[in-house]
Amino acid sequence: MQPTVASPAATTDSVVDVLAQPVSLQRLEVLEVVLPQVESFRSAVGVRNERRALYVRWFDTDGAWGLGECSCRPDPYFSGEFVTGARLVLRDFVFPALPARGTVADIERTLSRIRGWNFTTSAVLDAMFDLLRRRGGVDPLDVWPNPKLKHIPVGISLGLFDEPAAAVDRVAAAVAEGYRRVKLKIGPTMDRRTLEAVRAAFPDLYLGFDANGTFSEADLDLVASLMELAPKMIEQPFAPGRLDLCQDLKQRQPDLGLCLDESLTCFGLVKTAHRLGVLDEVNIKPGRVGGVLETVRILDYCRDHDLPAWVGGMFESGVGRVANLRVAACLPTATAHDLSPSRRYFAADVVAEPIDMAADGCIDLSNDRPVDIDEVSLEHLLADRLVLTKT
Repeated sequence: MQPTVASPAATTDSVVDVLAQPVSLQRLEVLEVVLPQVESFRSAVGVRNERRALYVRWFDTDGAWGLGECSCRPDPYFSGEFVTGARLVLRDFVFPALPARGTVADIERTLSRIRGWNFTTSAVLDAMFDLLRRRGGVDPLDVWPNPKLKHIPVGISLGLFDEPAAAVDRVAAAVAEGYRRVKLKIGPTMDRRTLEAVRAAFPDLYLGFDANGTFSEADLDLVASLMELAPKMIEQPFAPGRLDLCQDLKQRQPDLGLCLDESLTCFGLVKTAHRLGVLDEVNIKPGRVGGVLETVRILDYCRDHDLPAWVGGMFESGVGRVANLRVAACLPTATAHDLSPSRRYFAADVVAEPIDMAADGCIDLSNDRPVDIDEVSLEHLLADRLVLTKT
């Protein structure tokens, strides 16, 4: 089944109306929940057995609310943000600075003063926009003037494997489920035989590799040699600040498709990496770049420069996953997005209706409305609640 496209919702002039929307703030609730995983997930960053999710719930003066998810990890090994730090930033810096009444533009200006905590401030923006949409307002994606998908093609990201046979079996299962792309985690200590076994078993598979920034200058030859396995792209081979190593890699393998995400924390870095010739695909992480307003700037740039882009997940629960799917809907030419249903990862979730993938490898987003929350499940999974009130 081919992805279906909806008509543009509005013109770019409507962005002005988005920023002019009034909003009030009575309190924020910072909710930490623990979601048990279906199985362990191992990458070069480490092993995950659960998702410690952080939600921001924005209440206005009329008692209406909206919910946003902070996508950072509980540790600072993947990005500089981590759950405990995010709570402190929200409590001590974000909430005191937010006005009790203002416009979307006022909120965006206030949050822009916070540097280096994009996942955290993005959750606040998402909660505010979720509130507005529940009350009949709009966010920047509602008015983005390009065609939008109703069915989102999905790929799958698989962790490191101990045995080649296990990797082949898991990839076979993913292909049978309908996933349109498979991405394998890699790292300096990986067993290359695993990658070779997968490629041999699936010579025509749309296959990518993701290193999560774990290779170094000493590994340039190793990374370059992976081209022998015909990956569609290699994602984030080096640490976020090492665009110089990306240039060295491209000199050795000019035809290698290079994808970045950890290096891209704002629109300016997307533009810089592209101009340096080290960016062939963009893995857009809306939380990483600071939220939907900055994401739209990146969407515009990718469209205007024919730069392939897709949306990657950060182990979000259904709340953040639906938010990411809405961004993916704005990329109708993408082969697939790393947004497989959260039920693949989690034994329990806080959304009332599970996100399902059809047999054709697509998630239905034709009913683009705020998600319903299962309040009973939220309370059951809740580990901590911090309530911040305007006086």
